[in-house]
Amino acid sequence: MLEPKNGHLQTLLAYWGGKKGDRLAPTRAEIDPAEIKALLPYVGMVDVERSPLCFRYRLAGSDITRGYGQEITGRYLDQMDLDGHQHQITGEYARTAESGEPVCSTWEYQRKDGRHVRYERLVLPLSSDGKQIDMLLGGCVFDWAYD
Repeated sequence: MLEPKNGHLQTLLAYWGGKKGDRLAPTRAEIDPAEIKALLPYVGMVDVERSPLCFRYRLAGSDITRGYGQEITGRYLDQMDLDGHQHQITGEYARTAESGEPVCSTWEYQRKDGRHVRYERLVLPLSSDGKQIDMLLGGCVFDWAYD
């Protein structure tokens, strides 16, 4: 995994690692918003649905919503305007969902509405049973998001 460059994402990774310990992943219940209050604008949670494998945004912090340019809570990844990058981004989510390995990447694209977007994203696994990843904890920091 590439190490995050952004300080907020570095802090989120360290927090998640402390909760994870020697396990595959921490549970959603172990992620306490009060403990990461300063990070909440940059944090999102994604449900991992199986059969078929797909990803639904359970919640998105205010900076994620602002950076993307509209509310994404409740939407599926394949419904997003990602300038044709859905396949690659879905691949990153799937890799984390299947392997339990965190992913960090930087994306830049122009949406169909003309909005130019550049951001660094961290994808971290969560598991309610310690065996299968059923949720992703994400951090996303936008460098550019403008019309």
